Amino acid sequence: MKAVIFDMDGVIIDSESIHADMKIRTLTHFGIPCSMEDCVAYVGRSAKAFFTDFAKFATTPVSIQEMVDYKHRIYLEYIQESNSIYPIDGVLDLLYQLHSEGIPVALASSADRKVINAVLTKFGLMDCFEYILSGAELPASKPNPAIYQLTAKALGFAPADCVVIEDATAGIMAAKDAGAYCIAYDNPNSGPQDLSRADKIVSSLSDIVVSDILQN
Repeated sequence: MKAVIFDMDGVIIDSESIHADMKIRTLTHFGIPCSMEDCVAYVGRSAKAFFTDFAKFATTPVSIQEMVDYKHRIYLEYIQESNSIYPIDGVLDLLYQLHSEGIPVALASSADRKVINAVLTKFGLMDCFEYILSGAELPASKPNPAIYQLTAKALGFAPADCVVIEDATAGIMAAKDAGAYCIAYDNPNSGPQDLSRADKIVSSLSDIVVSDILQN
């Protein structure tokens, strides 16, 4: 393996439940009912995909982009103002180990570019990644494999030469369909996810050993 590609939500920060809460708040603002259970199937997917499916329940005209923009705005406010969100245990040490070994590292997230930048800036992680791709900028994000195919290409490698670290079913599907080796982090805060297609499952990011990655 020659490079490592990280997902962000649920891997870099524990934010899946926060995203779900912001989606519910957005739909409530536009008069559309939604529960936390309704959000589980959309973990790892783009806000556009989520609101596209729920827009049909609106009782007054509202555009998908309007809902996406509202959700991003309140989420960014939360990220910038909250003192209760931190990098996931083990991820900083893992990033340091990869850097010390000279292994190229990228980030491929379904999140909006502004959200990605806000998260990485808040925790001083922007310089940890040689390449960053937002699935919101693609015709289709996860589970479509394009996000990982394009990220691998930008790093100068084939997907088969890359390790992807994911926490969600949609992301694992994208990684495997792209042809990458996938390590699934079984994050208890990401809701019930099907991790069965992953090549390896870990209960902590501290369980990922860089020397083992290199030998795969």
